[in-house]
Formats: sequence, structure tokens, C-alpha cells
Amino acid sequence: MRVPTGGGPLHWCSQIVVGLYRSVVLAALTVVMPAIGVAVGWGGSIFTRSWSDDLTASWPIEALVALGETLMVMLWVSAALWMTHLLTSKALTKAARRLTERWLGLRIEVTYRTAQPVTRMATGFWWDGYEYSKSEREARRRAKLNARSHDPQLHWDGLWTVIAGVSVLPVAALPLLGLAGGAYLTVTPGLRGYGVAMIVAGLAAAPFAWRVLGPVAVRFLGSAPRFRLGKRVEELEAIRADLTQTQAAELERIERNLHDGAQARLVAMGMSMQAAEHLVDANPAAAKEILAEARASSAAALAELRSLVRGINPPVLSERGLVDAVRALALDAPVEVTVTSMVPSRPERPVEAAVYFAVAELLANVAKHAHAHAVSVELAYAARTLTATVTDDGVGGAAAAEGSGLAGIERRMTAFDGRLDVDSPPGGPTRVTVAVPCALS
Repeated sequence: MRVPTGGGPLHWCSQIVVGLYRSVVLAALTVVMPAIGVAVGWGGSIFTRSWSDDLTASWPIEALVALGETLMVMLWVSAALWMTHLLTSKALTKAARRLTERWLGLRIEVTYRTAQPVTRMATGFWWDGYEYSKSEREARRRAKLNARSHDPQLHWDGLWTVIAGVSVLPVAALPLLGLAGGAYLTVTPGLRGYGVAMIVAGLAAAPFAWRVLGPVAVRFLGSAPRFRLGKRVEELEAIRADLTQTQAAELERIERNLHDGAQARLVAMGMSMQAAEHLVDANPAAAKEILAEARASSAAALAELRSLVRGINPPVLSERGLVDAVRALALDAPVEVTVTSMVPSRPERPVEAAVYFAVAELLANVAKHAHAHAVSVELAYAARTLTATVTDDGVGGAAAAEGSGLAGIERRMTAFDGRLDVDSPPGGPTRVTVAVPCALS
């Protein structure tokens, strides 16, 4: 059910109806654990009390019997809640996640542990990862049971059912209790006014009570902490591997450029100067020509070295900052590039360099593949996040596919907990945003 927009009486009536519906759904979803606990506890207390009533003893024995009754009831309640948790927690939390996505637009994804494959050993027994079984069917059954009982995500789901039973359930049930209590009081002589007040209070709370689902879902409906830690470790390992490969590739590029460019020119210049030394007395004119060529080679080598250094750490980036460095990129681009900035000061140096090279690669991709006529670069800073958005009027169809330049930018941004958003429908326009959390100087 969706809440209609607007501000009139019909809007508020619709909100009340939708709120009551969602309160009923949440109450039914979160009442399972408390209901089982209360029912088993009440039944167990009646049974143990009827059993202990047959005993006639002095007060020390009575105290021990009372303690035994309490422990027995607690044991029954714990066993009942554990079995209910294993049988219902996964289904209840899946339903809660669907409601969270449908009502609040919050998508929560988790991963459950799967059963281990069973293997037949040379002895004829079947191994399921935990123990041996005589038959394959028994091994598969035990594998599923072990996966369920040892799944951290399932136990985290069980914690959700308990937390929701003492937080979401009471709040979501307030409108329903108000209506039920008000209806009872209105038919009770002398209490009709109180009943009307309770009904009005219940109806007023209906549009808001169900929203308690949001904060509790964000905290307890996600992945188990162990899974979150493991996932983060995997991400950091992937980032480290990618950075290592990137660093190795960059070193190879620098070595290749030095070997094929400046080093070759310097070697040729040394040979030319050696030839000039032999000719300076016998043929001064030829020696002068050789020296002139060597001077030109030295100038070319110096230009190549400067270009190489500029590719490692552009001077304009170090001296003037990100905004001016991006503007310098725009001047050298083969297409018309407009740069706008709303960044009040310089970000951290590593973030600044990462965003600069990301923008440089995006502009290079536009020149190679987009067939664009105009490009805009927007730099902004808000909510402690630096964003750089490159928009072009090209052919579109860009995607961060495996092995592409966009995928490389995305991997490099993850080293700073950043992200890459690509919006490039076929036919264009293409809009790529790089966002990195950082602090400004």
C-alpha cells in the first residue's frame, strides 16, 4: 500500500489507513518470539506448579522447589525459543527486509551459509564437513542442519526477532491497542469519553508508529558482524592487490619511457659529443653541426623528462591544486571542455591526486570513444565528500565492464572508500561521477 500525496483530509485518512495496515503487518511479523516465550513460560509454570503442589515440605524444601520451578521454566522457554528461531527466523527476517525495501526504499542484502557438499570416503561412510554418516541421505540432512545451526547470519536474524519483539512490536501495536482499548471503553458506562480519546490517540499515532521499523532494520537486518568483517577484509585484499598491480605497471611505464626516450637521446648525445671531440681540430664546421644536433637532442630529452615527471605528479597539481589542474587538462583536451567548481579549498593530497588522474582518464576516454562535441566537468564538495562529474554529449553506452578503464577507476576509488557512478544510455549523454569522502584543508 502506498501513501497518497497531498495535504487534505483525504490524504490524512489514507495515511491513517495505511498506517493501521502496516502496524498490523509489523505486529504479526514481530509477535512470534514473544508469543512463544510467553506461551511456553505460562504453560511451564502451570505444569511445574501443579507438580510441586503435591509435595508437602518445610520452607527450605519449598524454596528449593520454587528455584527448581524457575529453572525448569527458563529451560523450557529457552528450548522453545531456540527451536522457533531455527525454524522461523530466516523467513521472518526475509519478510522484514522485503517490507523495508517496499515501504522505506531501503534495500538490505545478506548472505547465508550453504550446506557443505558430501563426499563418500574409501571406508564407505559419507563425510559432510563435520561428521561421518552411513548413508548419503543422512549426510545431506546433517550437512543442511549443521549449516543452519552454525550460520552466523541466521543467529543474527534470531537476534533481530528478539530485538523487534521488544522494540518494533510495542510501538507498532500502540495504534491497535488504542483502538481496541477505546472501543472497549466506549461501551463501558461512564467511560465513553476516555474511549473516544483513546481511539483518537490511536488514529493519530497510526501514520507514524510503523516507522520504528526503519532504525531497527538498519541496525539489525543487515549482514552479521562476522560477515561484514570478512567482506571488508576481502575488499581490502582486492584493493591491495589492485594497487600493487597498478604500482608495478606504473613503474614499468616509467622504466620503458626512460629507456626508450630520454636514455636513448642521452646515449646518442654522448656519442655525438665524442665524434665532435675528434673533429674539433680537423673539421671545426662539422664539429659545430654535431654539437648543434646534440644540443637539440638534450632539449628533446629534457622535454621528455618533464613530460614524464608531469605524468607522475603534475606541477600544477602540487602548486595550484585540483581545480586549476583540471582546468589545465581542459585546455589540452581535443574537445571543448567547461570546468565549474564549488570546492572551497584543497582536499587531502592523496585524494586530490586520485581524483585528478580519474578526471584525466575520463577526458581521455571521451576523446577516444565518445565522439563528443562538448564536455563539462563539475567539481563539488558536500557532506564531507568530494565529487567530480564528467558529462559529455557523445554516443553513450559506457559501462564499467571488467578490464575497462572505468573499472580501473572504480577499483582505484575503492582504496579511498570512494565510488564511481556511470549513467550512459545508448545515444547519450554520458554522465560519470567520482565521489570520495575526504576533509578539506
